[in-house]
Amino acid sequence: MWLIPGGLSLAFGDAEANVDEAEYWVSLEFRVCREFAGMPQRGLRYLWCDGFIPKQYFLAGLSPRITGQVWICDDSRQDQWEFTLILNSPVESRAKIDWSLLLPRESATRWLTLDQPGKRIQIEPSAAVADAGTDFRPSQ
Repeated sequence: MWLIPGGLSLAFGDAEANVDEAEYWVSLEFRVCREFAGMPQRGLRYLWCDGFIPKQYFLAGLSPRITGQVWICDDSRQDQWEFTLILNSPVESRAKIDWSLLLPRESATRWLTLDQPGKRIQIEPSAAVADAGTDFRPSQ
């Protein structure tokens, strides 16, 4: 469990956590920071995330996703990057999204892809795999 601003405790990737959309974006920000810190490439460990700004919701079709902007920081420099969050399956509306299933578990990795020159990140929770030495069970 982790504490996020406001004192809310949250079990990442736990469907019982009952996360709403606002809590999700804050939780994802902190989860991305922890993923950066654990990257094998030393230079990526110094990156951190300072917030998501979702802009477009493509909820139907073959590639359901949410796109927008994200602040990625390196030391004292902040840049606005683009992000894509790949949804697990199509949904009828934002209200029908199970946000808790889109939070990558702490024991998961490979759900985050970076394009540093293009200033883009992609988050694909369904692509997560076990981090070495962890007991990982993917979200449903």
